[in-house]
Amino acid sequence: MGKTTLLKQLAARLIDDDGWDPRRVVYYPLDLIDHPRQIVDLVQRIKAAYPAERERRWCILLDEISSVPDWQRGIKYLRDNTDAADDCFVLTGSSARDIRRGGERLPGRRGPDTDLDKLLLPLSFSEFVRATRPELVLAEPNSPAHLLTDEGKILVQEAMLSFDELERALELYAVTGGLPAAIADHLRQGSVSSRVVGDLWDIVAGDVDRWGRHRVEAVRVLSRVVRGLGSMTTWQALAVDMGVSAQTAEGYADLLADAFLLLIVYFRELDGRVAPRKGKKLYTVDPLVLQIPAAIEGGPSPDLPNVVENLVAMALFRACETDLTESFRLPQALCFWRSARDREVDFLAGPRPHQLAVEVKYQSRVTVQDTLTIRNALGRGVVLSRHDLVLDGPVPIIPAAVFLALLSG
Repeated sequence: MGKTTLLKQLAARLIDDDGWDPRRVVYYPLDLIDHPRQIVDLVQRIKAAYPAERERRWCILLDEISSVPDWQRGIKYLRDNTDAADDCFVLTGSSARDIRRGGERLPGRRGPDTDLDKLLLPLSFSEFVRATRPELVLAEPNSPAHLLTDEGKILVQEAMLSFDELERALELYAVTGGLPAAIADHLRQGSVSSRVVGDLWDIVAGDVDRWGRHRVEAVRVLSRVVRGLGSMTTWQALAVDMGVSAQTAEGYADLLADAFLLLIVYFRELDGRVAPRKGKKLYTVDPLVLQIPAAIEGGPSPDLPNVVENLVAMALFRACETDLTESFRLPQALCFWRSARDREVDFLAGPRPHQLAVEVKYQSRVTVQDTLTIRNALGRGVVLSRHDLVLDGPVPIIPAAVFLALLSG
C-alpha cells in the first residue's frame, strides 16, 4: 500500500467510521509547493473557507511534505502561532531521512500516537502469511516471550499442523519480501521483476542524492551487508571495503538507517551497556533490499540461512521496539551478545533486564547441544531451527517459520 492511498483511506475512515465532518478533513499533495510559507497560507485559506468550523479540531493530511525545503518551519509556525495548534497533522514524504530529521526539529509538537511508520514498513512475515495464505488458521500475533509460556507452546504446536505451508511461505518471503509491488509481481509471473528492484533502488538513490552523498558508496555499503550478513563487523572493516575513512563509512550506514533501510544492531554487555567498539551487525528492513547490489553491479546474493537471520532480526525489532522511527540506528530493545570465548547469541530481544535470548540455527539438524550457549550464559531463550521442534527444557527449539508466523509486529 502506498502512502498516498493510505492517507486517502485514513480520510475516508475518519469521515465514514469516526463521524468527522468532511469539511474538517483535508488532504493536499504538496508537489507544487516550494516554500514553508505556502504551507501556512494553504492551511489558513482552507480553514478560513469554513469559519464556523475553525474552533473545532481538524485533521490535515499533507502528502509529499519532503518536497518542500525547510517544511518543518511551516508546521512549527502553524502549531505555535495559529488556531491550528490543536489540529492533527499527518505528514508523508518520499525522503524518510528528511521526515525523521524534520520531526526532530518539532520537539513537543508530536502527539502520542505517531507510529504510522509501522503501517508503512513492508509487510512482516506474519502479515505476509495472513495476506497470501488466508486459508491457514493461525493464532493472533504474540510477543516473543509469550511464545515460550505454556500457553504459547500450545499455539506453537497448533501452528505446526501447517508447518509445510509455513516453510514454503518463508522461503517465498525470503525472496519477495513484504513490499506489495514485489508480492504482486510474484503472484502474477512467479518472480520479482528487475523493475521492482530498480524502483526500490531509485528510492534509495534519491535519498542518497538528496543528502549530498554518492550512489556508488551506498551500493558498497549494501554489498558489504550482503557479504557479512549475520556476522559482526566494525566501521573500520566497512571502511576498508568501501575505500573510505571509518567516519565516512559510519555516515553512510547512518544515512541508510535514517532512511529506514538498514538496521544497526549493537553488541551489549549483560548489564545493558552498549559496547560499540566490540562491533555491530547490519541487517536490512526487507529482504528485497539485499537484492540491490546484485541488480546494480552484479554483486553477491545472500544464502537462505543468512536471509532468515535477517528476517528474525527485523521481526524481533518490530515486536519489541517501542519507537521504530527513532531506533533504526540504535535499537533500545534489540542487541546481540558474545562471550570472551567468542560464544555468540544472535539476539537479546525485549526490555532489559528481561531480554529474551534468540539464536538462529536455520540448518538441517538442530539438537539440545545447540542450546547450551544460551542455557549456560543466559538461562532462558529460544533456538530457531529449520525443521526441528523441542519444547521441553529452558531453551525450546522452534522452527523459524512457525515462530515468525506467530510473532507480533
